[in-house]
Amino acid sequence: MTAYSRLLEGALIPLYYRARGRAYPLRRSFLESSQWWSSRQISDFQWQEASLLLDLAFEKVPYYQEKYKAAGIRREDIRSIGDFRQLPPLSREELNENRERLRPVGHTGKVFAHATGGSSGVPARFYVGMGSYDWRSAATARAYAWAGAATGEKTLYLWGAPIGTPSAFKRTKTDLYRLMRRELVFSTFLQTAELWQRIYESAHGFRPTAVVGYVSSLEQFCHFLIDHNLRLNEINGVIAAAEPVFAPTRELVARALGAPLFNTYGSREFMSIGAECDRHEGLHVHAENLIVETEADTNQSPSELLITDLHNDGMLFIRYRIGDVGWFSDAPCSCGRGLPLLKNVEGRTLELLRAPDGRIVPGELIPHLMKDIKEVREFQAEQKRLDLIVISVVLSGSLSEHSQTLLRSELAKAFGAGVHVEILPVESIPRRQSGKRQVTIGLQA
Repeated sequence: MTAYSRLLEGALIPLYYRARGRAYPLRRSFLESSQWWSSRQISDFQWQEASLLLDLAFEKVPYYQEKYKAAGIRREDIRSIGDFRQLPPLSREELNENRERLRPVGHTGKVFAHATGGSSGVPARFYVGMGSYDWRSAATARAYAWAGAATGEKTLYLWGAPIGTPSAFKRTKTDLYRLMRRELVFSTFLQTAELWQRIYESAHGFRPTAVVGYVSSLEQFCHFLIDHNLRLNEINGVIAAAEPVFAPTRELVARALGAPLFNTYGSREFMSIGAECDRHEGLHVHAENLIVETEADTNQSPSELLITDLHNDGMLFIRYRIGDVGWFSDAPCSCGRGLPLLKNVEGRTLELLRAPDGRIVPGELIPHLMKDIKEVREFQAEQKRLDLIVISVVLSGSLSEHSQTLLRSELAKAFGAGVHVEILPVESIPRRQSGKRQVTIGLQA
């Protein structure tokens, strides 16, 4: 860790958050210590926090009161972390249909409205309490530090871009935030050789020690570097997000950037859920903030993941079906951390799309865009021809002129003005054999 990063993490950020009455510095310090607890200590802490959460659910959250009563479950029936499996899971459909009734009656804390990108085909709209931000931000900072991207280390982001046009004030605020944290951020939804060249030239001068990006963006950037015999020599770690990681990608990153790839697992509902340490033996779950379970009580095969947020009192997520499947390792990580270890997570496979000029457009563009189209309940994008994309949508109401314009203008930025976008309202989106929806369907050969 550089001297600047130590100053930022150890003094400047704590002063800033304490002046605002926020708990981030306490959470960050706590998580640095608790990761080395035994699995029993972590489980005991989870039950301590889960007990408070369940008290709130049974006493003040209308939807859980009715749901658990209908299931014949009383608060006194849940007496340990092991009893959690008695609670019926919460689906994404239930979340969307009962959003206000999943909030505690009388809650007075500040909350923020959010939406997922809907990478499983159904966007989720929810609230996050202010205190939860401190927990999840601290967990994210810890995960990035494992990969050599501690707050304040020079980091290159191959990322998404804000939808629409942000205000001048918001742009200035974002620029100052990135400057302080030493982040160089590029949107990679519009992928061209010129973009990769510009990223390389900027990074060459910036001299990052870490890279963060969507898996498909990392792959394309690495291919560009190799094809043009270019190198960034000071990279210590590469963090992959949003899409599955396979062995060829790790090999490609190591060849192009000379650094190990660190897999991560997260979502908009919870931010960072798990991440690899330098042993690369699985994804350490941030168990001090989340309870992550597999629906099947076995590690013999992949099973749907259920997630409980222990600290979001703005809207309670208890045993939430996130739409991914995975399984836990039977052995602890050799690093010595007591955190549960997800062996693998499956799901969120987004097919690549292509522009007429041959450019690859990451499938992540579609859910990133759809999260801001509020009338859309479900969606699927299919590339019929190089110049034709059909977006099937299940609507909760008529698609406004603003939403249609935003949809077409953002897609035109990525694919080019010559691509026709057909928006097709449908009753439902067909599922794959696995039960998950395929969010993007690439051009068929």
